[in-house]
Amino acid sequence: MPIFKLLSSLRLTVTLLGFAMVLIFVATIIQVELGIHEVQEKFFRSWIAWWDVMPGQKKFSIPIPGGTLLGILLIINLLAAHGARFKLSWNKAGMLVIHSGIMLMLLGEIFTGLLGREAQMAVNEGETLNYSTFPREVELVVIRPDGDGVETVTAIPQGRLKDGAEFPFGGFSVKIHSHYPNSELLPESDATDKFDKTRATVGLGKGYAVRRKSIETAADRRDLTTAFVEVIPDGGKSQGRWLLSNAFKGEQSFEAAGRSWKMSIRPRRLYHPFSIKLLDFSHDRYLGTDVPKNFSSKIRILNPDTGENREDLIYMNHPLRYGGLTFYQAGFENNDTTSIFQVVRNPVWTLPYISCAMVGLGLLWVFSQHLIKAVSRRNKTSPAP
Repeated sequence: MPIFKLLSSLRLTVTLLGFAMVLIFVATIIQVELGIHEVQEKFFRSWIAWWDVMPGQKKFSIPIPGGTLLGILLIINLLAAHGARFKLSWNKAGMLVIHSGIMLMLLGEIFTGLLGREAQMAVNEGETLNYSTFPREVELVVIRPDGDGVETVTAIPQGRLKDGAEFPFGGFSVKIHSHYPNSELLPESDATDKFDKTRATVGLGKGYAVRRKSIETAADRRDLTTAFVEVIPDGGKSQGRWLLSNAFKGEQSFEAAGRSWKMSIRPRRLYHPFSIKLLDFSHDRYLGTDVPKNFSSKIRILNPDTGENREDLIYMNHPLRYGGLTFYQAGFENNDTTSIFQVVRNPVWTLPYISCAMVGLGLLWVFSQHLIKAVSRRNKTSPAP
């Protein structure tokens, strides 16, 4: 069949590898403008990537195959090539294991992109947390205190925060007057004409001015997301305009529908069915220097569902694997009183290890077969003593 012949051809393999080189080159160049995280999503974990070939001028983008599409086509190409040309035999076993390892590695990256998530947990000594946060994503939360420390939280993801968007609640609605994915906040007295004329009339943001900024691309910088928000009772007029931002700590209170509420813009949270308490954080240095030697966090795991209450230690190159998550020691702050964990959920984290072992085993098999044949030929051609 012509289609099967095409899918199993070496020309297709070379073409796909060529496109992969182009993708890597383009993504490396554009990373300066977009940042590594956005490039990863738009180029390596997409079906089609759009390359702007005229940056800084009139936008003109062309499509190129994305990483997901190239990975799947390479897997199909390998399977078709095996079906067309390879036969099961001990001589071909090494190549079969090598190609299987490569396919498993490609599948591992695809599933990591689909299922993997990375968050952070910053815990102060003595503090107990049951959630992680996504530093590059925010959410607008409206909180209803129900008493006895219980709160009902409604989270609105960042993708829905648009100018004019309105979200109904029981007896009132929250309306986004204007939204800034990244911004600069200054006291009104220090603001220039470049700042927006809109001002908050109530809340913590009174007296501040906002200016829109480009999205941050540096890995060590974060966007300052801001929104002017109005609370509108059903059938009534706006109660005022609040300025919400992840630059402000804590929530802002308001009254609506006969009770108290709170709202804020904060990093998006991922709640866990267990809690982690930081008992002690240690920052060891080499004697007589400020060079870090080791970071370690002594923690307590509290799981009400299983009744588990035990201590553990997280330190460099020794993560904690618990509840389908992996906690890595990532950093610290506040004069060594706050520990920062990188929280990774990756159900297929073992696939890269398995695939590398398979490729290594296959290479060892191939080289050993060639060595055995070379030794055998040498023994046959060696003259008798």
